[in-house]
Amino acid sequence: MKTKLLFLAAAVFFLVAESCCTKQGLIGSINRSVRPQETNNWCWAAVTEMIAENEGIPIEQCDLANHRFGKTNCCDYQNEGQPCPKTNDCNTPGWLELDFAGVNFSSSATPLSFKSIKKQIYCYNNLLGFAYGTPGVVGHVVTIKGYFSMGGEDYLVLGDPWSPCQGSEDIITYDAYTDPAGTATHWMTWYGTSKK
Repeated sequence: MKTKLLFLAAAVFFLVAESCCTKQGLIGSINRSVRPQETNNWCWAAVTEMIAENEGIPIEQCDLANHRFGKTNCCDYQNEGQPCPKTNDCNTPGWLELDFAGVNFSSSATPLSFKSIKKQIYCYNNLLGFAYGTPGVVGHVVTIKGYFSMGGEDYLVLGDPWSPCQGSEDIITYDAYTDPAGTATHWMTWYGTSKK
């Protein structure tokens, strides 16, 4: 009898846990402000800042740049009294610095399924990072902060740190995430984040 009760309890727990992760509504989002990049090339730093902030870790883009490039002047302003852009000496592309920021994460060079993205946002309140671009030409990193379905089409809400000092929220189709326009391709998705 005790074994049957344990089995029944485990089955109920699995159904409740699974319902959270498969029965999400048609809309889900993370209520986080977009942090604009502070130079033309700091989308990676802005996305790291946004993901870390979502995990309760405050960090500055210029501190990430100092670490990434082994410098000490990335927090200096190019134009005194202006919050943006920072010094041209540190205006360099990079990759996310989540480990340095104190964030555990997983990453995938293959696009996540729409169901997996929904689970990350709806069940785990995770902000995702998404890098895309054309090798040897240009790349960009944004956050995936929401999703919705409408008229039989699936969409993603992006927190885009471009343009410098402004940023924006954009909407793309899920298909544009898996296969970006033109010659661009999906490079990486960061997900499963947590504070170290």
